[in-house]
Amino acid sequence: MLSRHQYLHGFGLHHDGAGRFDSITPVVQDGIVIARGISTSKETTYLRYFDSFTNTTGEERLVHVAWGGAAGAFDDGGRVAVAATASGDRRIDPADSFVTVMQNAKGVANPASGPSGHGPSAHVLGTKAGVRIAVGDMFGDPFVDQWPGYDPAHIGYVFSLRLRPGQTLALVTFVVKGLSEVYDPRGGYPLPFKDALITGEAVYSGADAKVPAAGSEIAGVTDVARQLAKAPDLRGLTARQRAQIANWDLPARPDPPAFTVFEKTVSELQNAMTGGEVTSEDITREYLARLSLYDRQGPAFRSVLAINPRAIADARGRDADRTAGRVLSAFHGVPIVFKDNIDAVELPTTGGSRALLDHRPRLDSRVAAGMKRGGAVVLGKANLDEFPFGDFGISTVGGTVGNAYDPSLSTAGSSGGSATAVAASLAALGFGTDTCNSLSNPGSFASLATIRTTRGLTSRAGVMPLNTYNDAVGPMGKSVRDVALALDLVTGADPEDPVTADAAAHIAGSFAQDLEAATLKGKRIGAFRQRFVGFTGEREVAQNMERVIKDLQAQGAVVVDVDIPDYDAKYAAARGAAPGSLRAAWTAYLSRGSKPGDKVLTIQDLLASGKLAPVSARRLEGALAPAPTGAALDEVTRRFFAGRDAFRQIFVDLMDRQKLDAMLYPANHARPHTHEGGLERYGSEPGTCEESAATGLPQVTVPAGFIGGRYPVGISLLGRMWDDKRLLELAAAYERATRHRRPPTTVK
Repeated sequence: MLSRHQYLHGFGLHHDGAGRFDSITPVVQDGIVIARGISTSKETTYLRYFDSFTNTTGEERLVHVAWGGAAGAFDDGGRVAVAATASGDRRIDPADSFVTVMQNAKGVANPASGPSGHGPSAHVLGTKAGVRIAVGDMFGDPFVDQWPGYDPAHIGYVFSLRLRPGQTLALVTFVVKGLSEVYDPRGGYPLPFKDALITGEAVYSGADAKVPAAGSEIAGVTDVARQLAKAPDLRGLTARQRAQIANWDLPARPDPPAFTVFEKTVSELQNAMTGGEVTSEDITREYLARLSLYDRQGPAFRSVLAINPRAIADARGRDADRTAGRVLSAFHGVPIVFKDNIDAVELPTTGGSRALLDHRPRLDSRVAAGMKRGGAVVLGKANLDEFPFGDFGISTVGGTVGNAYDPSLSTAGSSGGSATAVAASLAALGFGTDTCNSLSNPGSFASLATIRTTRGLTSRAGVMPLNTYNDAVGPMGKSVRDVALALDLVTGADPEDPVTADAAAHIAGSFAQDLEAATLKGKRIGAFRQRFVGFTGEREVAQNMERVIKDLQAQGAVVVDVDIPDYDAKYAAARGAAPGSLRAAWTAYLSRGSKPGDKVLTIQDLLASGKLAPVSARRLEGALAPAPTGAALDEVTRRFFAGRDAFRQIFVDLMDRQKLDAMLYPANHARPHTHEGGLERYGSEPGTCEESAATGLPQVTVPAGFIGGRYPVGISLLGRMWDDKRLLELAAAYERATRHRRPPTTVK
């Protein structure tokens, strides 16, 4: 026995607005994941409970569950007594499919005749023999103490479930409630007191006062219970949920095929939903269970900072759309996460900072709006470096994000929460942001595909700014195709982000189109060897790059060595930010969607809060530093953009001279380090970022194997402006030929 007599709580029940309460934070007890759902409606007098139990261990488990609670309170309204049972007597037996109890207000010999003090209740328990084994005292230990105990109002019906490894079983129970038969409930509470003693029930004295006849409510709830015992109300449950029900004899039907979201791509999830194998609600519930099991417990990745309370309700809505023939995109019904510096109105956008715990966006970001138009389910917001000023995934709101392959190691960038969530199958796809390294590094450390699109292809509206030239937002997925499908929903012109003005002219059809037919044969790839070794001098990744080159050549690619003389000096000349841009961008972000009279936060408010991490405070203080104005500002700005254009042209000229389809370099330069060791060792995770971030050129990152036998690495492919689709095709061909991704062993 691993545990006994554990009171379960913290299910995170949220109302969907239509009579259902969903558990968004299932409870984990000794390897058993327990989720609860409660349903009701204005047309019924009962609650339905759906309690599921999943054995996530590798051994069979015997689970005893006491379901029940208080049907009264000692003598208040009368001591609780059994008025009826399914077997026709007043003794609760394991075979009884229902039990009706009442508060015996008058102490009558036959409780069925009433009156019931605070209103009777019937408990509908199921018809399957051998599942319910006892009735215990919920005021004591229901597994040991038999009912009735000290207070007979506290009834615990004990069920027994034997769960195979990986198996889920569920209990469906009902509580039918009636009105008091001694007072009109509109009298309400508190009850009259005199000298600290109850003197009687509150009495509604209006002309329309009505008290049901003694025994009438008892008979009514018993009739409803009897009907439910014959035909339990299972409306709204998915086929998979119905197949899990353990305590009812139900008509035989084929069990749904075994299914898990583990390691599934977006396309695989969509195919399973299209084929009727699973629903969006089923998928969403499993991701939520995995978040309880792996993100908050077990490895405790801390990758998801907040969960959308409407996730299950939204999934049900997507299922209803599908039933009606409305499937909006390849993401219809697929749960995704957004890094918590990307606005989605379901949740606050904190940027990982306590200073913004209550910051509710007024509008969706452009990317969130696009994904929702495609029917995606917003599962939650991913943890990140605060604001996100860092490389190690540490926020004051959510703590430190653990690497999916080893939680003690770094995620290598501020989008680490999104990367870990996707890699560990806690969400189907995640969106991150990148100012330099924060898509490619976390993506490669998580064996994922990702893209920094051409600057101007994807809007940054509704995304916290860091460097307005460099800033990018992009998807991270288990396959290049997943990434491409997401681009179909989020790219395009957006008046809120002027750099996207020309985007539509460079989008032709789907980014995912023809990926399966893409080939490396005859493609010219420039091996940018001077970027194979980072500033730490470690050569393990460089050795892996030689294997990558052989893989490319085996697929018919032509790999040529390329270099850029005085590269570091040329990059140094292009570094920096447009003067005054960060202040303007933060002002625009914080006021986005505001109306006259709205309270609008300012940078000064954030600094005055005293809740910023030191590095965040320094960056925002820098944004407030005096900047040139007028003609001086125009000239400094012109020089900044001219420097960036010149740096970009170095790469474009090189690719043109060598007739390259793409340039190749590693996404990360070293193994992931511990968070503390990485900071002490070199202050940041060494990787390649300026080639795309400082030029605006597109960069696709894709898994490229493992070093040290267990540390994922990735490669990046750089192309010309608007070459995003061509890069995706090259990456997809490499991915298909090598199949380097393998799931982390920290989850299953």
